[in-house]
Amino acid sequence: MLPVVTRAPSAAALTAFFALVVAGCGGASARESPSVDGIAETVANLEQALAERDLGRICNRIFSPEARRRAGGEECPRRLARTTRTVERPRLELVRVTLGRDSAVARLRASSAGEPPALDSMRLVAVEGAWRVDSLSSG
Repeated sequence: MLPVVTRAPSAAALTAFFALVVAGCGGASARESPSVDGIAETVANLEQALAERDLGRICNRIFSPEARRRAGGEECPRRLARTTRTVERPRLELVRVTLGRDSAVARLRASSAGEPPALDSMRLVAVEGAWRVDSLSSG
């Protein structure tokens, strides 16, 4: 059974947050495939970084290299600052994971203060033995 993550971003705000990253769907392969537990850890790290407004951490350690590039590369933290300014008390709940060799899709229930939860799908890729967020889609 997958652990439930109890902190995270909003449905609409989370989707807006990832609008910069969704443009493409690429991925890097890993030297060794990480475990499903690593997906829960990545989701929890994303949620915590959003709550703390640690956008540099998101761009540099949570996003895949391709997602970081799509989010503006060096401009990534500044661009994310604009899309996350209304996210308060983010909450992400990991609902289901579909695991591949070098990629996975995590189904999430996302919400933030004052917004109803929504289901989103997050694509993760394995990068050097760890899961990184590559894209997000609503619905």
